[in-house]
This record gives sequence, structure tokens and C-alpha cells, in this order.
Amino acid sequence: MYRITQVLSVGPFATLERVGPLRAAGVTHVLNVADTPSLITATEQGFREVVWSPLENDSRMPLHRVIPTLDTLHRLATQPQAQVYVHCHVGHSRSPTVVWLYLIALGIPPDVARNWIEERSPVAAPGHRRLVDHEHIGLAQRHGLMNYFPHPRPELIVPAAIEGQLPARSG
Repeated sequence: MYRITQVLSVGPFATLERVGPLRAAGVTHVLNVADTPSLITATEQGFREVVWSPLENDSRMPLHRVIPTLDTLHRLATQPQAQVYVHCHVGHSRSPTVVWLYLIALGIPPDVARNWIEERSPVAAPGHRRLVDHEHIGLAQRHGLMNYFPHPRPELIVPAAIEGQLPARSG
């Protein structure tokens, strides 16, 4: 698991073997963007919510799936004290791209959002050109501006400390 912001993390498929480490890291909500259903459930593993929003691997993300997926992530992330784990199979492209698009929807410039993710997850390829293009970025920006502000949890857009480094100071 790679914590990207103080609220959002990405990584590989949430298997039963990964439940313990996820719970120990404080994960409360799980968003599965893999093309296969979740192996875990909220009630059995102690998460508040586990949601499946399937996206195909290695193909362009359909524009009609972008908004529902971002809205689901927004709903999970804005719950009080939520820690959201977004996963696909490997945590390489789909889950980092969904988090990347969400950060863009929250007003973070695409290159800054990409850097946050890549600095914290060495396997991530957020915004990979096989999955998204300028249309996805524009859609996320417009939708976020119209629907996600004012944001109830500003800590969501505070980058997590990079392992071995102190958190960046604001102001």
C-alpha cells in the first residue's frame, strides 16, 4: 500500500492476506477499480465500505465511467475520518490513474498530481496514455469544479510524507 495523500492510498488487489496490513494502516474504505469483483467485504473484514467500480485493464477508460468512479471516490473520501484504499490488480495504472484524475478534479495541476503519486508509489503510472487523454483531464476538472467544492476535508489534498522524509510544511 502506498499512501498518496493523508486520505488516499493506492496499491495491489485487496486480498484476504492484505486485510490485516490495510486495517493496521487505518484503511476504512476500499475502492476496487479492477475488472474482477472484490474478494473482501466490509462486514466480514471490518471496513466501513468496499465498493467495486470496474475498469478494463490496458484500454482507454470510457468517458461515461469516469464521473461515476470519481463520484464514488469522492463520496468515500469525504466521510469523516475516512482512509480510502484504491486498488486494481497490481496498482500500476488503473488505481493510480483514478486517484490522479480525482486530484485533478480537486484542482491539483496534472503534473503535480502525477509527481505526488509517482514519488510515493514506485510502481505507479498515473495518467498512462493507454488509459486517458486530454478529454479525461478536462472532464475531471470541469466535474470537480462544479461538484466537489467547497471540499469538506482539505486534508485530502495534502500529500503524504514520502517514506524517510518529514512531511512538507505549509505556509
